[in-house]
Amino acid sequence: MLCMETILKIRRLYHNDKLSVREIARQLRLNRRTVKKYLTTLNPPTYQRESYHYPKLGSFLPYLETFLTQEQTKRANERLSVRRLFELLRSEGYQGQYNSLACFVRKFKAQYEAKGQDVFIPQYFPEADAYQFDWSIETIKLSGEVVKINVAHFRLCHSRAFFIKAYPNQRMDMLVDAHNCAFEFLGGTCKRGIYDNMKTAVTTIGIGKERVFNEQFLAMMNYFLIEPVACTPASGWEKGQVERQVKTLRKRIFEPMLSFASMDELNSYLHERCRLLMDEFKHPDNKTISVSQALKKEQPLLVTTTPYPWYKDKPMRVNRLSLVCYENHRYSVPCHLANKVVTLQVQAEQIHIIYQKDCVASHKRSFIKNKTTYNPWHYLKALLYKPGALRNGEPFKDWPLPEPIKQLQRYLQDKPKGDRTMVELLMLIHEHGEDVGITAASIALEQGIPTVEAVQNIISRLLEPAIPVLKAKEIPLSNPPQSNCQHYNSLLKGVSHATS
Repeated sequence: MLCMETILKIRRLYHNDKLSVREIARQLRLNRRTVKKYLTTLNPPTYQRESYHYPKLGSFLPYLETFLTQEQTKRANERLSVRRLFELLRSEGYQGQYNSLACFVRKFKAQYEAKGQDVFIPQYFPEADAYQFDWSIETIKLSGEVVKINVAHFRLCHSRAFFIKAYPNQRMDMLVDAHNCAFEFLGGTCKRGIYDNMKTAVTTIGIGKERVFNEQFLAMMNYFLIEPVACTPASGWEKGQVERQVKTLRKRIFEPMLSFASMDELNSYLHERCRLLMDEFKHPDNKTISVSQALKKEQPLLVTTTPYPWYKDKPMRVNRLSLVCYENHRYSVPCHLANKVVTLQVQAEQIHIIYQKDCVASHKRSFIKNKTTYNPWHYLKALLYKPGALRNGEPFKDWPLPEPIKQLQRYLQDKPKGDRTMVELLMLIHEHGEDVGITAASIALEQGIPTVEAVQNIISRLLEPAIPVLKAKEIPLSNPPQSNCQHYNSLLKGVSHATS
């Protein structure tokens, strides 16, 4: 390969001095083919190897191609360096040099990246036109235990406003709650929703954009009047905004690992972080405003919504312990419904127990398996027949009674038949309300008469209707008095007749 100075001499002798190729080759002592080759060269020549030979890598090539293909699917900081790969091959019997392996790895990566290169077209979304949705799986520490959670991601395509919320799974009840919370947070919804082909949304994938959507998912879309759009399989760029959001918020929020005592605390934190980050992030199309300012401009055009009242019905028989079990977690039911069939209305965060169209109990939903959520008041009628269970009954363990009631309990349990008396006190509180019962118990303790009879008397006085106090001037008279002095004359006449 000639240097640029020699190429310049060749071109000057040929074009300026009009010498022949033979004469130029004779003067510069070059081959005539070499002179012809560089007559049209304008830029500095570069060396390009046309073929590659790896004689020492021959038996290792199939293994290397498989290994490097798997490496490309990992994160950059998790991939093996070429030096470590060279040491690995040497331990397997490779006799070649490091440079040969490095050359092969460079060529492989170039070909792999060339295969994956696609041309993307910038997208534009009008205001309130579409939002994108996706799930991500993150790792956090919850109550001291490392667990994986599912995070629902929403993103408005025009303003780039976003919302995230964590859930224990990706089922339909969680999906519905995520939509209700997101639309409330963002101030409304759009005309279209862009989703991937998750099972809660799509049941069958057809040719092109043909989809058979989940009936329950379509019912939710019908309630919000949203047109669902499903992406092409393995085409994440069709909802590229939310895909990028997942990666960005993972770095900004979930790394390093978060630690919370409950899922409610985590979601309160995520809610606040969304607001702060939207104030911080600039809109990509207009760097002079933040994402939160862009959201305020878009909100008047969003479709205002009310929460979708979706729940899952599940008939279930109450066992002899007055419990029902859902997803390996037990919930208490009023004890008079033992051995009867009730209906569980399951939502993302609540479980309502229905009997003959009436809601007889409600519990905060728990996802801890083989545990029980009790409401001690559900067993109050059973205590009338078994008052001794108040001491060791599992539903009453760590019962968070108000302090005045606890003081009365400590006093009554030291008396004969104290358990039965305490049950009578609890029945009074349950009948007249906790606020009135606590007030009456406090007054009884202040007056030094910590008995059930005193509490009952005080409750009766507290609930006694008040007698209105009226002033004399405010009492209306049906026959108002009139001034007439002639009455005195008639009285004087009567006195005169009596004296005579």
